[in-house]
Amino acid sequence: MFIGISILLLIGILASMFYFNITREKSHQYRYRLINQLRQLIYLTRQHRALTHAHLAAAVYSVQTLKQTNLSIIEILQNLKLSAGADTGPEIRVLYDKTQSVLLNWTEFNVAKNQLEHGRLIRQMMFLTDEIMIEWLIDTHHDDIAEEYHHRWQKILDTLESLTRFRISIQDIDTPIGQQRFRHHAVMLSRRMNQLSLICPLTMTDNDQNGVIQTLKYWEQQESVIETPEQLYQLSLEASYLIFNVYDQILSETCEEIYLPLEAIIIGEKKPAI
Repeated sequence: MFIGISILLLIGILASMFYFNITREKSHQYRYRLINQLRQLIYLTRQHRALTHAHLAAAVYSVQTLKQTNLSIIEILQNLKLSAGADTGPEIRVLYDKTQSVLLNWTEFNVAKNQLEHGRLIRQMMFLTDEIMIEWLIDTHHDDIAEEYHHRWQKILDTLESLTRFRISIQDIDTPIGQQRFRHHAVMLSRRMNQLSLICPLTMTDNDQNGVIQTLKYWEQQESVIETPEQLYQLSLEASYLIFNVYDQILSETCEEIYLPLEAIIIGEKKPAI
């Protein structure tokens, strides 16, 4: 009798452990998939911002690439809606509606509003990614990793805010006050990016082939801006490329610590218009 009860208890314990492991693996897969999809969505939204900026600024761009980017964004959003659980469903539906609005109405924006509206979308996607990541870390009892991750993520967010201000200030460099404002934002952006280089030094060193940080810092000692808006916007693309490389590195390192490294994003060229 005692042996029979012991065997039943052992079977119950093993079954509970097996069920727990299956549940945990499903949770890992669900969150891992969501983060990969949101990363891809952020990438495509950045690409959409660059292509629509080119259109609004009367610059050369690929209409076919813009159409394909639109389709890819909608496809990912639809997949997110279908796979979202009760925890993320409402936020994904709001994100879907806001993204659709930008995709439909961007032709009515000016350059500055186009930057702002796309920037808001990207931040919303990043906030959702952050929420999923923090909950994942807490549920897996990685509180120390969660604290470090959030600290680094906040640095990324602050740098993106500086980048947005820098981009918007470009349109006013034809006035003395506008040039002063531009130089201020250029210096602030260089300082923010320098802080990121302390977080992921190898990532910044490997990707900053054109010395973006030093170029931005250059305006600290200058009294005038002789570069064209097109040249300055191109510089902002390089800065954005660096910032999001660091951001992606942070996400991948964090995911690897609790589950698996993130999948590589292979869409178009290695270095997209951002």
